[in-house]
Amino acid sequence: MANSIKNLVLISLAFLFLPWLPTGCANAQAGDILTDKAVLAELGKLNDKKFSKDDVCIKRLKESAKVVVIGLKGEDSVCRYNGVFVGSLYLKKDSIETSKTALRSLGWEKANEQARQKLAKLWVEKVLFAFSAKSNQTFQAVSLDNDGIKVIVSLQFPPGVTGRNAPKIFVFDKDGNLSAASGY
Repeated sequence: MANSIKNLVLISLAFLFLPWLPTGCANAQAGDILTDKAVLAELGKLNDKKFSKDDVCIKRLKESAKVVVIGLKGEDSVCRYNGVFVGSLYLKKDSIETSKTALRSLGWEKANEQARQKLAKLWVEKVLFAFSAKSNQTFQAVSLDNDGIKVIVSLQFPPGVTGRNAPKIFVFDKDGNLSAASGY
């Protein structure tokens, strides 16, 4: 009887704290992402699948050794952003915690307005657009009245070539959450 009550209490506590756990996150073992081979092994563990260099694109930010950007190749062999390791934490691209966690690891909370603009621009250019050709793209960051940052990605075409795409806009709130994205 005592064990049943104890188990019931533990299960109740688990359900109580479940809503506060971040979604789309998984922990790798500390230090396990130092090499590309280790990154592939960690991705395999997290996804119950074996990955090779033919399946995955890996980019390391020169601005921070903590951040490793992961792209998965599609059937067309084009790499598409899939997630990011921030230290030993893997954040999937569609997790609400991804940009906030990564930007905080890069100093977002203590950064002034100008530094936040640089961090937001860095996130969009080097993470969200890590695997796209940037030769015809420009990235501009501007501050918003609510302490957020907006990053505008514009495409530039040679004279006589008409663009098919409108600018892409990314809005980060004061906490570093990617709160809006258009055209992405």
